[in-house]
Amino acid sequence: MKKYSTSLKFIILITIGLFISEVASMGLIALIPNISYLTLSIIDATLLILFATPLLYYFSLRPLINVMAEREVELVHRQEIEKQLRIQTTAVETAANGIIITDKAGKILWANQAFAQMSGFSVEEVLGKSPSILNSGEHKSDFYKRLWDTLLAGGVWHGEMINRRKDGQLYVGEQTITPVINSSGEIENFIAIQQDVTERRQAETALRASEKKFRTLLDWTYDWEIWKDPQDNILYNSPSCERITGYHPDEFVADPELLKRIVHPDDLDIFLAHNRETHNHSTDSTTMEYRIITRDGSERWIDHNCRPTFGPDNQYLGRRVSNRDVTDWKQAEKNLVERNLKEKVLVETIHNMQIDIARDLHDTIGQNISFLRISLDHLSDAESREHVDLQIEIQNMSKVADETYNLIRGMLAMLQVGNSVDPLSLFTRYAEHVANRSSFEVDVLNHGNPKPLSSRQMRQLFYVFREALSNVEKYAKPCQASAEFIWREDCLDLIIADNGYGFDTNNIRPGDHYGLKFMRERVDLLQGSFSIDSTLGVGTKIKISIPYE
Repeated sequence: MKKYSTSLKFIILITIGLFISEVASMGLIALIPNISYLTLSIIDATLLILFATPLLYYFSLRPLINVMAEREVELVHRQEIEKQLRIQTTAVETAANGIIITDKAGKILWANQAFAQMSGFSVEEVLGKSPSILNSGEHKSDFYKRLWDTLLAGGVWHGEMINRRKDGQLYVGEQTITPVINSSGEIENFIAIQQDVTERRQAETALRASEKKFRTLLDWTYDWEIWKDPQDNILYNSPSCERITGYHPDEFVADPELLKRIVHPDDLDIFLAHNRETHNHSTDSTTMEYRIITRDGSERWIDHNCRPTFGPDNQYLGRRVSNRDVTDWKQAEKNLVERNLKEKVLVETIHNMQIDIARDLHDTIGQNISFLRISLDHLSDAESREHVDLQIEIQNMSKVADETYNLIRGMLAMLQVGNSVDPLSLFTRYAEHVANRSSFEVDVLNHGNPKPLSSRQMRQLFYVFREALSNVEKYAKPCQASAEFIWREDCLDLIIADNGYGFDTNNIRPGDHYGLKFMRERVDLLQGSFSIDSTLGVGTKIKISIPYE
């Protein structure tokens, strides 16, 4: 209607213009007198053209030119739109994703080839049909209700749907459904874009299963496993760390410095030195041992092994750390070292005891037996018997026999001594034995808490004790003797005193007092000190001090 009104307007304007031009021409001609008809016609045509041409241009030609220009612009714009539509149509038709367009009721109005390939139906087969032809039965009615509620409310639905192809095979489609709303706000169509993600979902499922398998394997490893990224952040921390350290794996992830804080102070320097080389790509597997302090304050030994980790493209991924609790092994190793040391000490002790026994047999028992043999030979000589006081000779022989007997008993007592024997009870029994056969009493006194002595210390100290009491019995002839055991923090003091004859320590002739020499030698073997104080007519005091082992 608008087009026809514009044309009528042009006709009216042209007619009015020609009328006005003709009236103007006739008025000008009337002012010219005595003019011929031919001249009149020429002048009339000329004036008409002069007056009509601007009017025709202004009211007819110019609007026509403008309309033609608008039509040309509109044509170019329409061609551009058609071109874009062809491109978009081609793009939609050849898109890798399946696309369908339905009406409001859900009937398929258009579908591309990708949808046909994905569903197994041809385009012709799905036109006019409902997308329900793909229903697999895998989704409940609530699923579809929520979908339609979203679309009919004007919203966009996005999600995954398990569909069934024409051949019955199932596939997973990730799709987006968008409603098309007209200018009145009403839904006219729905556009669904769908992508087959079956292989991707299968790969993800396989990856999750593989990750679950290997994570289960790592989580149940007995050792404490750690994976650190190149920035030294903890990517994985196995649950075994809680069994070893008492701390939960997440505590180390949240606070990586906790790895350093639990290290024993004495081992922190070597731990930090090792950490400085942790992310050196050129270093291969490295091993170290250090101690940690657990949450409950106990000390544990860790065997630490770490090595660089690289991806398939040889990209550095960080460091894998394996920590093993070797506390029990360390304790067993310590026990083995201690047992070997004890065995070594025992062998040395037995060897020394053999030497001491051999010395006693040779120096004392051997000499005593030789004396007895000589005395018996002397007594068996008939001529000698007339000149010898038999009673004195027999007494001397009896003393030598008693001394030998006591020496053998002392040796047997020492052979039965172990580390568990109370030294005080051993020395007390021997002192009582001496007192029973002698004419003086021996008091054994104890000061402080007794500490354990090694078998070597017990043996050497007993020999000194026995020799000292033997000298008191032979030479001092006291009324009273005593032995004091003073247990100090770092050493044992043994003081043996008597109130017998005494002697001058500054006037000892060579060859006398071999017993003192032997006692001093045995104390020196124990890295101890030996001193003696004696006064004629007053008595003698021997002080021995030996350090604990």
